[in-house]
Amino acid sequence: MHFDTESVTDETPLGDGGLELESLSIAELVMQLDNHGVEFSDEEMEKLPAMTFGEFAEEAARRAAAK
Repeated sequence: MHFDTESVTDETPLGDGGLELESLSIAELVMQLDNHGVEFSDEEMEKLPAMTFGEFAEEAARRAAAK
C-alpha cells in the first residue's frame, strides 16, 4: 500500500472522503497487523472504514498493548 501520508491527520477517515480504503485494502491492512499479533474479527473489519485514522491507530495500539 502506498499513500500520500503528508495530508493524513487523526481526523482523516479511512473510508469515504479520506483514504478511500475499500474492503480489500482494509483486509490487507488487518492482515499486516495480524502478523504482529493485533487481531480484528471479520465483523470488526466491516466497521473500520467508518473510523478515522486516529481512532484506528488508537484501537490498534490498544490491542497491541493488551497482547
